[in-house]
Amino acid sequence: YDCVCYIGKKNSMGTTQFWVSECKNLIMGDDNMLSWNLWFRNTDQHFIYDFNHQRNNFGKSVYIGDHCWVGFEASVLKGANIYSGSIIGNRSVVSARKFFSNSINASNPCRQVKKDVFWISDSPDFEGYNKQKLSQRNTMQTDDFKFNFEKDEFLNPALIEKELESMDTALQKLEFVYDYIYNNTEKNRFTLFEDSDISECKLYKDTSKPSFKDLEFIDSKEQERLTEFRKQEQVDYLENLKPSGAALRIKNTLSYKLGQAMITHSKSSKNYIKLLFILNSINKEHKATLKAYEASIKTNPSLKLPPLETYKDYDEALKVKEHLSYRLGFAFIQACKTWYKGALIGFIFEARRLARELKAK
Repeated sequence: YDCVCYIGKKNSMGTTQFWVSECKNLIMGDDNMLSWNLWFRNTDQHFIYDFNHQRNNFGKSVYIGDHCWVGFEASVLKGANIYSGSIIGNRSVVSARKFFSNSINASNPCRQVKKDVFWISDSPDFEGYNKQKLSQRNTMQTDDFKFNFEKDEFLNPALIEKELESMDTALQKLEFVYDYIYNNTEKNRFTLFEDSDISECKLYKDTSKPSFKDLEFIDSKEQERLTEFRKQEQVDYLENLKPSGAALRIKNTLSYKLGQAMITHSKSSKNYIKLLFILNSINKEHKATLKAYEASIKTNPSLKLPPLETYKDYDEALKVKEHLSYRLGFAFIQACKTWYKGALIGFIFEARRLARELKAK
């Protein structure tokens, strides 16, 4: 409805309501601190007419500069201009007037009660401050929040208002706000004092920054597709970084080698005695290989193999674990741990069960 609501960067606020209507605007700069239960409104709720049937309560835009502090339950009414560095007291009713930079303003209607002050926006834990800690804060050696009127940098709300009212489309207004307000990072852009002469002020534009027309835009659906594409690219990239060979590592385990030897040499009962020597030989060779590997990683820890879960063929390795070779060898190793309890006899029945189970699959 031909309104502009612009809220700049690094603003903090509690419960705050912004009512922007009647073809008017609300412009707020950067680094403002808005307390709780505030509302900003650039019109009245209802139309008011005199006895000549003429309306007399037209809406007016609201302008808030940079680094302003608006206290608890304050109301900012139509036409208010709050300039950079101002403080608005709790429960103040801010009417259509100018509230100058580096000043304290309070009451209903709000008025200036002190000038030449600045405030800092850190949030100290006052409950935790003892006398010594409080005394350290009695002075603040900084000029960061002292503002100065600079006519060449000043963004006169009246000139901003004139430009916005001359524009017919939201795109024109967006372009203007971006080029003249968002791109303007001058400290004193919204600084004004009672004795400031704004008669020669013109709207300042930082030509060193890209203008709105130089920006490239992409529609939301395309942005979503692009985001998903980049996510997939990242997944693929990380996947390619993963090592391969998890399945081979499973085949090099003692369980798999023992099981494979059992299957190969147990087709004839004549080979059973020979099989015991083969299994013993595989076990000794595997232990020697494992001992050499442990010695090598003590010398060079970078040689340590990564967890199987990090391999790109980890799923294939899990399938190898389901092979008869691996399960048979694993069952044999477990039986050998309790051979004195007759577990090797139980292993024979377990081996037959595994063979039947896998054959059925």
